[in-house]
Amino acid sequence: MFDSQTLKKFEYLSLASSKQFAGQTSGERRNAKLGGGVEFADYRNYAFGDDVRNLDWNVYARFEALYIKRFQEEGDIPVYFFLDVSTSMGENETAAKFDYAKKVVGALGYVSLMRFDSVAVFTFADDVGETFPLSRGKEKFLPLAEFLETLRPRRAATKISHSLQNALKKIVKPGLAVIVSDCFDANGLDDSIERLLARRFEPLVLQIYAPEEARPNETGDFELIDAETGERSKVTIDESTIRRYQKRFDAFLAKTRESCVRRGARYYSTLIDVPFENFLLEVARDVKVGR
Repeated sequence: MFDSQTLKKFEYLSLASSKQFAGQTSGERRNAKLGGGVEFADYRNYAFGDDVRNLDWNVYARFEALYIKRFQEEGDIPVYFFLDVSTSMGENETAAKFDYAKKVVGALGYVSLMRFDSVAVFTFADDVGETFPLSRGKEKFLPLAEFLETLRPRRAATKISHSLQNALKKIVKPGLAVIVSDCFDANGLDDSIERLLARRFEPLVLQIYAPEEARPNETGDFELIDAETGERSKVTIDESTIRRYQKRFDAFLAKTRESCVRRGARYYSTLIDVPFENFLLEVARDVKVGR
C-alpha cells in the first residue's frame, strides 16, 4: 500500500485528539486521568481515606502540612476508523476515490500504531460490514494493510447513522472516531455526530470526493443512473444546468461541514486529485498532529 519512503514521512506525524481518553495500556501520549500513574501532576490537601503512600513527606517536613501527590496516568487512545464502502465510493477496489480513502485510513492507522494507540476499522454502507479488530503495536500495521487491500465497494446505499448505531454496539471504550466517506447520505451527518458525542467519542470527519462530482463538464442528453439506488433519469445538461449543479454541490459540502463544526466535531474535505501526502499534512498541521 505504501513504499518505505512514504511510511518514513508518516513516522513524524501523530494522530492526536483534543480530548483525552483514559487508556488501559501505556501509550506515548498521556491522558489527564489523575491517579496512581507514572508522572507527577500536582498536589492537593490530604483528606481522610487517601492513600498515605502518596503523602509527600518532604513537603510535610518543610511546612508541617499534609499534601497528596497526584499523578498523570499514561494511556493509549483508541482510534476507530469508519470507512465507507458503499457503491458511490467506486465500482471496485482500484476505483480512484475508494483507493484514496483506503490510503487515508492506512496512513493514519500507521501513524496511530506507531504512537502506540489502538486501531480498529469498521467498514460500512447500508450497515456495518467487515471489521479489523482493535489492535495495538507497530507489528499490526501489516495485517491492517492486508485487510484494507482486500476491501471492495459493496452494492449498497450510504447509511452512516444506521451503520454507526450497529458498530457502536461492538465498542466498549470511547475514543477518536474517524469517518472516511464521501458523505453521500440523504439523511446527512447530524444524527451520526450526535450518536458519537452521546457515547463520548470525539468525531473527525474526512470527506473525500472526485473532481467530476464537484465540477462535471459534459453537456448533452444523458440517462443518469444513481449508483446506489439504481434510479434512472433522462436529462439534458447544458452550461446553465452545470452551474446550478455546482451551486448545489457546494451547498452540500457547506452543510456537511456545518453539521460537524456546529457540534464541535473536526471536519476536513479533499478532492482526490489533491496529492495524498498534502491532505494528510493539512490535517496534521491544522489539528496539531505534527511533533
